[in-house]
Amino acid sequence: MMTADGNSTKKKVKRIVKHKKKAWRITSNVEDVERFLESKRLDERLGAPFEERPSESLFVVDTKAEQDQPVKSEPTKKRKLKEIGPLKCYSILTPKSAVIDPLKKRNRVRLPQERGDPLLRKIMEERRANGKIPSRFIQSMKHHQEKVQELANKKKREKLRTTFDFDLWGDAGDSLLIGDKKVVALDLSDELKTYTMEKTGKRIYSRPPTMFSKTTNLQPVEFPHPGTSYNPTFQDHQDLLKQACAVEVKELKEEARTRRRLGPMLKKIPIQKKEAEWMSEMSQGLADDEDETDGEVEAPVVRPTKPKTMKQKRKAKALKMQDMRRKKLKEAKKRLQEFDRLRSIRREIRKSEELTTKRIEIRKKEKEAKMLKPAMLSRHKYEPPQVEVNLSDEIAGTLRGLKTEGHVLIDRYKSLQRRNIIEPRIRQRVVLKYKHKVFTKRSHSEPKGIKVGNRNNSTTSGQ
Repeated sequence: MMTADGNSTKKKVKRIVKHKKKAWRITSNVEDVERFLESKRLDERLGAPFEERPSESLFVVDTKAEQDQPVKSEPTKKRKLKEIGPLKCYSILTPKSAVIDPLKKRNRVRLPQERGDPLLRKIMEERRANGKIPSRFIQSMKHHQEKVQELANKKKREKLRTTFDFDLWGDAGDSLLIGDKKVVALDLSDELKTYTMEKTGKRIYSRPPTMFSKTTNLQPVEFPHPGTSYNPTFQDHQDLLKQACAVEVKELKEEARTRRRLGPMLKKIPIQKKEAEWMSEMSQGLADDEDETDGEVEAPVVRPTKPKTMKQKRKAKALKMQDMRRKKLKEAKKRLQEFDRLRSIRREIRKSEELTTKRIEIRKKEKEAKMLKPAMLSRHKYEPPQVEVNLSDEIAGTLRGLKTEGHVLIDRYKSLQRRNIIEPRIRQRVVLKYKHKVFTKRSHSEPKGIKVGNRNNSTTSGQ
């Protein structure tokens, strides 16, 4: 190394303490040892060293005679394709080491025949040889056979048509009804028909099953009463009048009942009496409150509860155990008694089954009767229309002089409500008028936080 003066100086050797392991690792050269050990490991992985291997595994003796190579200008045979061996991606995964596994009892996934108790497996094999098969295996075999039969009976998928020897866009094909539309169904698959209908905007999507379920058993158009005819018989007309009379009587009774109940509430009270009653109602309990405030009421003294002693705890525990033993003994006696009353138990079961069947029939009849009545679809009840009737003096006897009753649109509207298609509703006549919200704009409000006196003082001081 050269200094600034041009003189050369030797590099100072660093002194190392050699009785330490760290210094031994730094100073000692063990490359030859590492090389020898690596060669030994390689021989162990390959199976054996080259010196110990036989010559047949290392060399191949060519015993075939050399044949004349054909001239390239006159090719007579085609070049054989190279046989495809194992793929390179799979050959990487194959083990290359010949080292024996040091752990002979290494954990591994056992095969199905190795799992389970060998003694139980032997007993099961003997039973199977004798023809004794468990019920679960018999059921599994039965299900398997049913599945095989189902797959055999399954309709095979239709193949797509490849030859079109007819007008593809004509009406020669069979018509297929999908939902409520007719589609020309040529020998095409369901996927292709669905795709075509989606792209043309004619696909009919699935509808819920409740859409097609009946909500009522009533007829859309009911036959009118024979008494509503323009020339009815005397008996039919009297029956219709009786029905109308029954409806009017019911309404009058309901009105009288309402008046009888609301009559005392609707009496007129003079203003002086009303003010006196209001004053007496408002002053109720004031004198009692004054009396209570005059005399101070002392709060009751609450004594603290004493904790239980050990003797009391042991006694309570013994009583509890005794009660539990008594209950268990009672349950055991009850079970023993039930064996003696098997006949009565069967009789009770038979009666309960009969009662259940009766209830099912009753519910069925109730459901059928409910289908003949309008359902409760809103908070308003269904109100039947008024009976359309002509009095005796209003019957003309001819269709030309018939006096019409009711309206066709109202009749159809009531029919829709009666068949649970439209919910009952009432006409809203009240118009809600909300009070206008009044507020002061910020530009018109007075400023807050400024005192008038301070402002006057500041103005005077400024002058």
